[in-house]
Amino acid sequence: MNNKLDGIESRQLLRAEAEKLVGSLSPEELTAQPTEILLHELLVHKIELEMQNEELRRAQTAIEEARDRFVDLYEFAPIGYITITREGLMSEINLTGSRLLGIDRTKLLKRRFSQFVAPDDKDRWHRLFLNMMGLAKADKQTFDLQMLHPDGSVFDAHLDCLRNDPVNAPPTLRVALTDISQSKQAEKGLRIAAAAFESQEGIFVTDANNVILKTNPAFTNITGFSPEEAIGQTPRMLRSGQHGQAFYAAIWHSLHTAGAWQGEIWNQRKNGEVYPAWLTITAVYGDDGGLLHYVAAQGDISKGKAWGG
Repeated sequence: MNNKLDGIESRQLLRAEAEKLVGSLSPEELTAQPTEILLHELLVHKIELEMQNEELRRAQTAIEEARDRFVDLYEFAPIGYITITREGLMSEINLTGSRLLGIDRTKLLKRRFSQFVAPDDKDRWHRLFLNMMGLAKADKQTFDLQMLHPDGSVFDAHLDCLRNDPVNAPPTLRVALTDISQSKQAEKGLRIAAAAFESQEGIFVTDANNVILKTNPAFTNITGFSPEEAIGQTPRMLRSGQHGQAFYAAIWHSLHTAGAWQGEIWNQRKNGEVYPAWLTITAVYGDDGGLLHYVAAQGDISKGKAWGG
């Protein structure tokens, strides 16, 4: 009912606008001849049609622009969008999805999605797919899979899946595919770094200005300095006075030219005891080549020195 009223009001407004445009051409109501009234009505109707056509053209343009925006968002999204039939075949895929799988889109359609799942995950994918297509309620499912490039190389992927149940068509599975290889590698690197940080070597990390940012428990065990005492200081706090400026200049030269230095050094603990250490220093650079950190690891070799006589 409201739609009908809206339509009537819209036509009345359109009529009023058309009447305004031909107001100067309107015949006098009392003296107008039937032919003049008819011509007036035809003119008003003509203008109404032209105004309607203009509105339709604007609406069509808006629809086309919205469609183009949607296509751009779909095709160039940072993740792959794939539609999989209940037979497991890919029926739709965006440009990002075809780039992730490494094959032209036209050659991917009607191919089995499972062909691009790594062997170790194929059985798992089949179980997940059958489960998602057979559920009574279409709930979103998320999981990670190892997938294959055409050259056989493996990449880690995250999948967001939702079954689509059209009224008059078979169900399909909509998949959002994201390459998470870099984040997986970063996680692995962090785990390795965390394990290394808990090693028996005393480790400290500085910023590019050589100010200590972090130490591990072994650093405290070897030097006697707690994290609170070391953080904010520079490694000068460990100097024993056993080495001259030329020694430290050689270290800095190696760091600036080779990005690393290792060798024996005599340091001093918090209690004043001087001890020999095997020290390795590595410069850490960002993607832009700028210096980020120095990572130093020292092992206390005083016992070895004592055993060696």
